[in-house]
Amino acid sequence: MAVAICLSLAAPATAQQEKSPEDPTKIATKAGVSYSDEFSVSGSLAFGPVTKVNARISESGQWSLGASYLFSFGILTFSAGKNEFDNGSEQTRYSLGGFVPLTAMGLKTGKWQLFTPFGYTYSEGTVAVTSVELHETFDVEVSNNSGYVGMFAIRPFNEKLTFLTGGIYTRGADDFQGVSLGGGLSYHLTEADTVALFGSYVDNDFGDEQKLGVSYRHEF
Repeated sequence: MAVAICLSLAAPATAQQEKSPEDPTKIATKAGVSYSDEFSVSGSLAFGPVTKVNARISESGQWSLGASYLFSFGILTFSAGKNEFDNGSEQTRYSLGGFVPLTAMGLKTGKWQLFTPFGYTYSEGTVAVTSVELHETFDVEVSNNSGYVGMFAIRPFNEKLTFLTGGIYTRGADDFQGVSLGGGLSYHLTEADTVALFGSYVDNDFGDEQKLGVSYRHEF
């Protein structure tokens, strides 16, 4: 079934202001801090109603940097970042992808706001490998091309409390594969201030990572 997509510009800034703070297609200037084993700071800077840049950095030096452009059918994002896993492996990734709200395809989702994340990722880094003969661990450099797809959902319970959940499956060259799962609750202190509790799980050929944390965000 063919689906025609129009690449027209998105709605003006007033339409952006009406979106939920958790909406991944919202263009807004934000700043926040979170804690999950370590502190990290993040923020985004909007340039008009369709363009923004965003960044995050943690105490250990893990980081991400990206830029987004909003179309009428969804949002397109380029991002780069570095992760460190529990086994000592490191992954630096470069991704081109985005989010498409299912309502843009004409689907009615009721009180749920559903989005399809999609994209392509190039990853490189080191994987910790244990030698059976030497009984020691050493690092092996690896690189990979992969694609990903998933689902992200927002369910407001009322004007203050919102439930979020999502998952992404990744598949790449040389049988590379991975899964990312997450969920949480956000509470809107004011129209501009939000606190959230969240949990996430990442498992791929580089390593695995589990996080449970809390965050605060202010929207300007």
